[in-house]
Formats: sequence, structure tokens, C-alpha cells
Amino acid sequence: MLGSDEKKYPVPLNYASKSKLISGDVLKLTILPNGKLMYKLIQPAPRTYIKATLSQAGNEFIAIGDDGKTYKLNPAAVTYFDLKVGDEMSIIVNAE
Repeated sequence: MLGSDEKKYPVPLNYASKSKLISGDVLKLTILPNGKLMYKLIQPAPRTYIKATLSQAGNEFIAIGDDGKTYKLNPAAVTYFDLKVGDEMSIIVNAE
């Protein structure tokens, strides 16, 4: 996440996968007194769904879309949704 202060803040992969975050989503970050970071989705980006097939390139999971494009996937999402290489799925991408 890029903050309004131009600093980069790490969004936990498990939060991103369970919340189905995509590039362009606007998040609110609260830094607690103990240093813990709390994120909240405040403005979702426009979304579109693409049918794809799960593949793997080295250590990365990728989706090969019906549109012919390749998309890098969040590994936590692949684990969370219990996907296997070759599975057909729908992926969510920024419509813009």
C-alpha cells in the first residue's frame, strides 16, 4: 500500500486474499500505539471478472486468462481457496 505520505506499507497477504483486494483499491491505515497496522477498505476499485486457469511458474502462481493474458496471483489466495494447478477459476482484476 502506498500511503498519502508516499511511504510503502505492507498489506498482509492473508488479509488481501480474504478481502479480495485488487490494485487500485483505496485503504485506510490506522497505526495503533503498539505499532500494529490495521487496514480497512474504504473505496473499492472498479472490478471485472475473467475466467482463467491456474498455472505455476517457478515459485509463483499465475492465472492464464481466457483473454490470453497472464496474471500473477497472491499465493495466500491460492491456498485460502484450496486451488490446484489446472483448476478453472474466475479472477478479479481492475476494470481499468
